[in-house]
Amino acid sequence: MKATRAALMAAFVLAAAWAGGSESAMATPSDATAGLFAAPPAPPTAKAVTAALSKVGASYASGAAGPDAFDCSGLTMWALARAGIAAPHSSYAQYALGSAVARSDIRRGDLVFFDSFGAGASHVGLAVSPTTAVSATSHGVMTHPIFDAYWGGHYVGARRVS
Repeated sequence: MKATRAALMAAFVLAAAWAGGSESAMATPSDATAGLFAAPPAPPTAKAVTAALSKVGASYASGAAGPDAFDCSGLTMWALARAGIAAPHSSYAQYALGSAVARSDIRRGDLVFFDSFGAGASHVGLAVSPTTAVSATSHGVMTHPIFDAYWGGHYVGARRVS
């Protein structure tokens, strides 16, 4: 009984000290749990998305890879390089990178591919969200839906690189 009373008294003293005691002498719950509930770190491709989005409005030019004009694979190559990821300057070659991603599992930073400029993975962009991409189109660098009537009809697949 004495051990139980002593344990309860110690718990009461600690609780009282935490509620009104000196912060310098006590660890707060946030100190004790730091890192336990933090968001997971962003994937490396998060930097690539930020880089690509910074080029919205830039011109399209066939074969261009920035910094003022891009073609589709030039934009993704340039943006991925900002995240420390090497990629070739070809949408078809980029389609061989990383691992396949199901349509329902697309995440920010995944490469998304379309057959809008010929058969197969003839166009590439970076997913900004599960439903939106940024890419260099013939109208310049822009964001667009992945699965609307036009782009969804040309969707080929997605790849996750790191």
